[in-house]
Amino acid sequence: MSNNYVKLGDDSVRVLKLELGGSNWVLYKDRLLWAADAKGYRKHLDGTASEPDAPQTTTDTAARTATPGLAEWRKGEANVKQLIASTIPDSLFMKICVKPNARAIWEALAQEFECKSHMVLVDLQRRLQDQ
Repeated sequence: MSNNYVKLGDDSVRVLKLELGGSNWVLYKDRLLWAADAKGYRKHLDGTASEPDAPQTTTDTAARTATPGLAEWRKGEANVKQLIASTIPDSLFMKICVKPNARAIWEALAQEFECKSHMVLVDLQRRLQDQ
């Protein structure tokens, strides 16, 4: 099952891959949140990391040096997006890749699978009662 995990950077943090139908959504969600938290990126998923205003300059070089916060925010966004993209099936990636930021991507995934997880739980409870 080790090939079902994705290693995050040089650290020993590993994230479970999301199954195509989302059957492991509950575990995936918690492990991805923990991994993002360990790398200092959780704010990009919960929406508390907001994009800093870009400076009003005429050159790209001046913009990058004037706003290190913007560059760092963009790096965090890119890392979280890559973490998610590398742990989901291609068909799901095609649905979410058009989202504008990591928070919107995370919300789309949650919307897709939270309801399914609840339905699976209800079905399991019904099966247990029928036995």
